[in-house]
Amino acid sequence: MIRRTFEWISRHRKLNALLVFAYAFFLVFAHDVFVNLSIDIMNSLSLTVYNQVVAFVIALSAITLAGISVVVYRNGPDLKSLAYFLGTLLLLVTHFFVLTEMNIEFIHAIMYGAFAVLIFPLVGRYGGAVVLGLPLMLVDEWYQHVILYPDSTDFYELNDIVLDLLGAGLFISLIQLLGVHAKKASTPLIQRTELWVLLVLVVAVIGAITSCFITPYVEDACSNTWLVLNKLPEMNEFWYVHPRIGSTLHVLKPIEGLLLQLLLVLGYLTMDWSRTDR
Repeated sequence: MIRRTFEWISRHRKLNALLVFAYAFFLVFAHDVFVNLSIDIMNSLSLTVYNQVVAFVIALSAITLAGISVVVYRNGPDLKSLAYFLGTLLLLVTHFFVLTEMNIEFIHAIMYGAFAVLIFPLVGRYGGAVVLGLPLMLVDEWYQHVILYPDSTDFYELNDIVLDLLGAGLFISLIQLLGVHAKKASTPLIQRTELWVLLVLVVAVIGAITSCFITPYVEDACSNTWLVLNKLPEMNEFWYVHPRIGSTLHVLKPIEGLLLQLLLVLGYLTMDWSRTDR
């Protein structure tokens, strides 16, 4: 059933593209609606109870997904896809305890996981679907940081982008585990759109930081600075205590966060390695 669904949508590329663009629009511009809804629920329950409820749902989901992976593996062993899936699940657990500001932020993983699944039939490669979601992740966090909440956000949320990537990787590795095949895994590297997109992003970011168009910290800003990634002075401590909600987390430093994102997407690109690529 799952395979047939992907095969059908891959044959209807215009519909697939329309769904991708519509969902991308929804992800960026419906964010404020869900934030306000989340705040209303949190206020009605109290922050402590709200975090406990969300943590329970996250834990239950993780256990369920791990159980599904074991069942699928027993029915048709695929060590590679199982390794990607369980490895991503482990990284998500690490993110929860180290990089997560509020438990509800794990909705990012679900939303961008679904986005990667929509992209997959268009690109026909597992890692390609993860990488091609990255530009929207970057734009989404910029929109929140600069347009929606300029007075209440101190950081360009690199932590959230890492969570987005892990969500995309989890969903994509799950469909790989379920036997949905990458139709274009043997495409020569030079013809892979995701590699060119990634190269352009890397060059653009390096150029923007070098030219002071983007700066890591506010004290590094120049007259032509367009985006400051961290409005607070550089922190030497590993843990950061959020001044408004009291949560303790590690806030990725700008260069640290960018490098981690690069390592993740390069890791997921190896999902598409085949004999013809080597």
